[in-house]
Amino acid sequence: MGLAVLLGLAVLGGMAPRLAWASDGLDLTLPPSGLPSQTNPAVKTDLVADAGRDDGFVAKWRAWVAQARATQPTWSSPLVTTTGMLEQRLRFDVDRLHSGNGTDTTELDGGKGLDLIVNETTEIRFAAAPYYIRSGVSGTGRTQKGAIEPLAGFNDWPFLRVEERLFSSSASEGNYVVSALLQVQAPSGIERLTSNAWQYLPTLAFGKGWGKFDIQGTVGGVIPASRADVIGYQVQTNIAFQYHVQEVLWPELEVNWTYYANGQRGGLNQVYLTPGLVVGRFVLPDGLKFTFGVGYQAAITPTYIPKPQTPAYNHAWLFTTRLNF
Repeated sequence: MGLAVLLGLAVLGGMAPRLAWASDGLDLTLPPSGLPSQTNPAVKTDLVADAGRDDGFVAKWRAWVAQARATQPTWSSPLVTTTGMLEQRLRFDVDRLHSGNGTDTTELDGGKGLDLIVNETTEIRFAAAPYYIRSGVSGTGRTQKGAIEPLAGFNDWPFLRVEERLFSSSASEGNYVVSALLQVQAPSGIERLTSNAWQYLPTLAFGKGWGKFDIQGTVGGVIPASRADVIGYQVQTNIAFQYHVQEVLWPELEVNWTYYANGQRGGLNQVYLTPGLVVGRFVLPDGLKFTFGVGYQAAITPTYIPKPQTPAYNHAWLFTTRLNF
């Protein structure tokens, strides 16, 4: 992990002169920017060659980014399911969650942040800590039995994620990707939100496309370094089905499943169904690209269990914004 942090800091230190450079074949240019599409094999070669004409570390980094993008599909990243593609962007999400106990929670960011491609097959994410604003619930009787106090504060911080792309092919060839990821989460949240344990999230991400249709998925786990008897080891699986419509529209349907192997929810399953729409990418000045999306997530199993609260929430509205560079 120490090596990944040093590498990420080196990239941040050297990126300032030229950030705005990207081409991914999903563009609706407003106005025409002259940027070519990555779906043209000749253009891919030109992009890498142009980057190589500059001198220094930034030129080499630009060539890495060009090569990484030229050798993978051009799908949009789903709302919930982690993509196996390498991304270079800033991402900020806002989710509005409603739980079975009557509380409503606004979750800001949700552990997203800055994704950087640091070589032809590696991406590093420096994430922000998610911030929660939760409403309260009134109790009953003179003692307000069952009342839930409102809260506002940071949840545990999934500060670093490293992604290594193992296999991939461009849209004009095999149109597939397989990647391995590892994220580290620190127990830095406020008292009512923190798990009080470091957690590690290894994940295998994959995807395959057929023309305008693609499937992206992940299989991963949550491994607490301590308090496993409470938190529990988890298996998480996500599958997203996408279809590309009218250049910038990506309607999708996702299935998000968590199995708790042990802990306070040991033996329980939690399944969400998430229809949504991702729109983009729109070309902005200096080669920046903007994407936004919205989805509605609903728990389909289990029937609400108050203690331990399962599912974690009953339904949610999901909003995402991404700025690629």
